[in-house]
Amino acid sequence: MNPKISISPAYRTAYQRLNPQQKKAVDTIHGPLMVIAGPGTGKTQLLALRIGRILETTDYGPENILCLTFTNAGVEAMQERLQSFIGMEARKIDVYTFHAFCNEFIQNHPDDFNMLEWQPLSELEACELMEEVIKGLDPNHTLYRGKGDQFYNVKDLLGLNKIMKKERLTGDQIRQEINDYMSRVKNGEVAEFVYQRKTGTNQKGALKQDKIQEEEDKFKRTLGAIDVIEKYNELLKQRKRYDYEDMINWVIDLFKEKPWILQDCWERYQFILVDEYQDTNGSQNELLYLLTDYDQPNVMVVGDDDQAIYRFQGANVENMKAFADRFRDQGLKVVVLKENYRSTQDILDAANRLINNNQDRLIQYLQHEFHLSKQLFAHQ
Repeated sequence: MNPKISISPAYRTAYQRLNPQQKKAVDTIHGPLMVIAGPGTGKTQLLALRIGRILETTDYGPENILCLTFTNAGVEAMQERLQSFIGMEARKIDVYTFHAFCNEFIQNHPDDFNMLEWQPLSELEACELMEEVIKGLDPNHTLYRGKGDQFYNVKDLLGLNKIMKKERLTGDQIRQEINDYMSRVKNGEVAEFVYQRKTGTNQKGALKQDKIQEEEDKFKRTLGAIDVIEKYNELLKQRKRYDYEDMINWVIDLFKEKPWILQDCWERYQFILVDEYQDTNGSQNELLYLLTDYDQPNVMVVGDDDQAIYRFQGANVENMKAFADRFRDQGLKVVVLKENYRSTQDILDAANRLINNNQDRLIQYLQHEFHLSKQLFAHQ
């Protein structure tokens, strides 16, 4: 144990009270680990105790641990719990949201980002800049509106811009996808655009030209939106502004362009823990993969595949499946927390019946390999 670390009696007591599944997750500190945790199963306590266990059983210090979570409330709860377990040394542990981690990284590496004069973008300013782009559209542009409210779709455009950045999608990628799709449609490779039987003058196997035209018209508006978004992001660069999503993408790009900076992170962060992993989006997941892009990293993710509450913001339970696929050949271990400390068994039985109808569960995806079950039961 690091001699500077003083483990409190509160930690000892909490560790002794762990149920078998929790204890397995806390004690498994080396290699990749996925913890599938239902509601009320003590996730925050588990993460804090695992950090305490790392400090208790290894020679690494708090500065070698990175804990990422999804909300500021989660950060505060984790910091409070850690302080109760290891005292003031807890302040040396990097506990961040993904965005706060990237913002701190940018602030600490100003020369690498060359962003000294750049300022964060407010929501009001984002709307104003998007309106400025729309005002400058050519009358022949698909999104140009000569009459009425010409700014009716500002929020939709800003929303699409966020999704593209969260999933690291470029305009060219979307254009290529649309072109490939429409090529398949026009070649008769998409069934809904082909007559399946003779109807009037339309022969079986003929293309539904009217429906194809409708599809093309729909995508013209999509392509117009992509064009507006690209103009908007060019304007952001001219005005030296960046938005919330840019921070993660900048750090990802820097790690790829200057791998020695990423290697410094590998050396510093010997242990990485991620809470609410089911709510991560594509860019957050790519950042985690870069931070753990070496053999058998000490990375732990905690998530609930039945509770992806931020799916509308780009979160995707597929990330949990991808994590399992990525690390299964590197000794991945999976622990399921089933003991619930908040609800009665009647409530949990009802929840189990409802959740078992979910066909997209991670438990089912991993069942054959890891022999898992997620039937919640009440703590006695």
